[in-house]
Amino acid sequence: MHIAIKRTKKRRKTMEQSSDVMFARLADFRIDAELLRQHFLAHVKPLPSTPYRDNRVDYIGWAVTSRDGTLVDGIRRIPAKNARGVTPTDACSGYLARVMNALRSHGLTPFRARIMQLESEGEEMPLHNDAAKETWRLHIPIITNPNCFFEWQRADGSIESVHLPADGSAWLVRVDVNHRAVNRSQQPSNRVHLLMGLDANPSFEMLTEPWLPVLQQQLVA
Repeated sequence: MHIAIKRTKKRRKTMEQSSDVMFARLADFRIDAELLRQHFLAHVKPLPSTPYRDNRVDYIGWAVTSRDGTLVDGIRRIPAKNARGVTPTDACSGYLARVMNALRSHGLTPFRARIMQLESEGEEMPLHNDAAKETWRLHIPIITNPNCFFEWQRADGSIESVHLPADGSAWLVRVDVNHRAVNRSQQPSNRVHLLMGLDANPSFEMLTEPWLPVLQQQLVA
């Protein structure tokens, strides 16, 4: 992974709130990545998908939970004031339903869960943010390749880039900081993630390494 973090006592003292972190792994949580991949290929991918173009790149998506139980609702952005999509869809069955239940049992309150497939693109997604205040999304990679990255732009303009592996981990990522998803594979490929919003931001105790601090000075001993 493209992560260069010095694990120092000073950094541990500095990072006291979830708002100090740009991305982190969900602590004490691991699913069977192969079972989730098999469920996607056998049960979700054959279902009707919804095309979605976001920031110059193309996705296709399947709602896992939605406001009306359809596979379409929630693929496109929903205004924050609207009702949260928590009704299971036809995609939310078998092992995927078990994953969603495990997340709730872990103390999370997910909504607008969906599986999004990002194709390898000719254009690079521009950096953008999705909220004006601290906001997190949870990602569980299902299919990926080493050329897929989640990237953030720091205040000085530098770019931090991380590869989220499909190893059964759940990754919490900040989307109120300028960010983008990229698939730089030179071969036809796709990146498939289960992602969702969270009703409440994660507590610091829910986060574990590897993680990425918001401020660069937090990396220094």
